[in-house]
Amino acid sequence: MNKALSVIICIPVLASCGHAQKTQEPAAQVKTKLEAFQARTGAVIIKGFSEIGTVQGQYGTFVTVESREFTDASTGKKEYGITVEVKKGGTIEQENTSYVDYDEIDSLIKGIDYISKADASVTKLKDFEADYRTKGDLEISTFSGSRGEIQAAVSSGTIGKTNAFFPLSKLGDIRNLLVNAKGVLDSVSQGAK
Repeated sequence: MNKALSVIICIPVLASCGHAQKTQEPAAQVKTKLEAFQARTGAVIIKGFSEIGTVQGQYGTFVTVESREFTDASTGKKEYGITVEVKKGGTIEQENTSYVDYDEIDSLIKGIDYISKADASVTKLKDFEADYRTKGDLEISTFSGSRGEIQAAVSSGTIGKTNAFFPLSKLGDIRNLLVNAKGVLDSVSQGAK
């Protein structure tokens, strides 16, 4: 009788173990072609990268831009783009990296050009903020500061987002890094597609 009772008890336990294996956490949502390419399994992915430069912000923050090339070794298929790493130093360091696909770089640069010109005239209210977001959770913003000056911010990530803050004049330096990163990709890919 004990053997029969053991079998009856084991069947539901085994069934629930099988069910637990089927209901795993869903994978993180892939938002860019670069992220999708990098997430491939069962393939050798070769990653090429060139650091373009870093702009130091206020409060111990930094933004670093890199050009990226991912290649599937078995098919030769390539994806191009850039990464923007936002880092905050201090007692609790934070960093996040956003991926920007090649075909999104031009609109990012145009977005920076637009928000760089925003000022208090864009609204009749006291303060303003102008944002540009990419698919890969990169956000570039300009906003009115507490003393009436226009400030800029670069943020990466969603939950646990990392922010870097700059005077508006430094936003031009970040824009130049993006233009240079695209230039590097153009030179290695002859018009990355």
